[in-house]
Amino acid sequence: MVEPVDLLAALAAEDHEELFDLLLEREQLFLDLILIHTVVYHVGAALSRGFLTSLFVRVLLTGQGRMAQKPELSDVARLVRQITAGTYDEMRTEESDPADLKELAKALNDLAAQRDELIRSYNEDLKQSESRLRGIIESTPVGICITDENGYYEYVNPTYNRLYGFEPEELIGLHFSIVVPPEHRDELMRLHAEFMGHRYELRGEWPVVKKNGDTMTIIADAAYIIDVDGRPKKVTFVLDISERKRAEELLRSTVDRLNDEIRHREELEKVKSQVERMIRHDLRNPLNGIMAAAQILMTDEITPEQQELCMIIRESGRKLDTMLSSSMDLIKMEEGTYRLRPDQSDLARVVEEVRREVEPLAANLGVRVVCLVDGRPLTRDVSLPIEGERLYLADAFANLLRNAVEASQRNDQVTVSITTGREYRVEFHNTQPIPPSIRSVFFDRYATSGKKNGTGLGTYVAALITRVHNGEISFTTSDDDGTRVTVVLPTQQPR
Repeated sequence: MVEPVDLLAALAAEDHEELFDLLLEREQLFLDLILIHTVVYHVGAALSRGFLTSLFVRVLLTGQGRMAQKPELSDVARLVRQITAGTYDEMRTEESDPADLKELAKALNDLAAQRDELIRSYNEDLKQSESRLRGIIESTPVGICITDENGYYEYVNPTYNRLYGFEPEELIGLHFSIVVPPEHRDELMRLHAEFMGHRYELRGEWPVVKKNGDTMTIIADAAYIIDVDGRPKKVTFVLDISERKRAEELLRSTVDRLNDEIRHREELEKVKSQVERMIRHDLRNPLNGIMAAAQILMTDEITPEQQELCMIIRESGRKLDTMLSSSMDLIKMEEGTYRLRPDQSDLARVVEEVRREVEPLAANLGVRVVCLVDGRPLTRDVSLPIEGERLYLADAFANLLRNAVEASQRNDQVTVSITTGREYRVEFHNTQPIPPSIRSVFFDRYATSGKKNGTGLGTYVAALITRVHNGEISFTTSDDDGTRVTVVLPTQQPR
C-alpha cells in the first residue's frame, strides 16, 4: 500500500517518474490528489502555528538535511496522518526561520502547481479518450444501445435509431420491449432479468419490430457493465441479418424443390424401368411364336425364295431376342446389380467386326474409317486377347464409332486407334468438336445435340458397358483437334 508521504516526497523531489509509479499502484487517482492537497495544507498550517520545525519539513519533503535522529518511514507516515487529521499537538518555543518558511512556501506552491497540472493533463486525456470513443460508437455500422437494470434506454447510437426507424433521442427513457414483437416480450423480459442477475454474455437471433411496424431479424450480443454511478447497465450490439435470413430461406426452398424434383425423377425412372421390363417380357411371347412358326415353315416343302424369307424371319427374331436380353442387362448395369460373365475374346476381331458393321453408314456419309494398332494398320494377323463379354464390348464400340461417323463431315476421316500394354486404350477420333451445350453431360442419358433421330443413348450405353468391365471412359474436344473418346480396358478381369 502506497502511503501519502511517498506521494508527497515524490512531488517535492520533482521525481515525476517515481510519482507516476506510485500513482499507478493506487486505485483512485483523484483521492490521491485530494489527499496530497490536504497534507500540503495541514503541513503549511502546522508550520505557521509552530507545530513542527522547518528542518523536519524539509527532510520530510525533500529527503535532504540533517536531524538528530532520522525518523523511521512509519513514524513519518504516522506524523503526516496526524497532521492531516489535525491531531498533531507537539509545540516548539523557538521562532521559525523566515528563510525556511520561504523555502517551504515555494515547495508547497510547486506541489500545488504540479497537482493542478496533473489534474489538467488527466482531464485533457480523459476528454480526448471520450471524444474518440464517442466518435467510434457514433459512426460504427453496428447498432448499440445502453439500458439500465430495468431495461430502459439510456443511450442509443445513430445506427440503432436508423435500424429501427426512430429519431435521435426518441427512444431515451422508453423500455426496450417497444421493439420486441408481443409474442416474444415475456421471453426477452425473462432473459433480460437473467442477464442482469448472472452477468453472462447474451447472444442470439431475434425477430424485432421497427417503428413503422415492419419486422426484421437481428443478431444481438450483450455485455454487462458497471457505470460511473455504480449502477449495472446492459450494452447491446445489434446487426440486421434480414437479407441473410431471406437468402438462407431462398436457398433452403431451392434445395427442397430440387430434392423433390430428384425424388420425382427417381420415381419416374423406377416406373419406367418396370414398364420396360413388362414390355420386354410381353414381347418375348409373340416373338417366340414368330420364330417357331418360321422354323416350322422351313420344314415344309417351300420354294427357295420362301426358304430364304423364313431364314430372315428366324434370324431377325433371334437378333430381337438378343436385343431384349441386352436391354434387360443394361437396366441391371444402371442399378449396379449386373454380374459380368467374361470369356476370352479378341479385341482386334471385335473392332474389325464393328468397323464392318458401321462401314455402310460411313460410305453413305462419305466418311473414311481407319483402324490402327500401335500406329500400324489393323490386319487379320493381329490378335489382342482380352477378357470380357464380346457382345457388349462390340455394342459399346459400335455406339462410339457410329457417333464419330455421324458427327463427321463428308470426306472426313474417323480413326480407331488401339494402344497395347498392360491395358488396352481404344481411341475414337473425329475432326469435329462436341457442341458446348452437351459437353458437361456427354456420358449422361439422352445427351444429344443436332443429330437427326439421335437418342442420346450411345455414349451412355458405352459408359455403362466400360464401367461394368472395370474400365474407364473419357473424352477431349476442341476446335483444333476435334474429339477423342478414349476407352481404357484391363486385359484380364479381377478374380
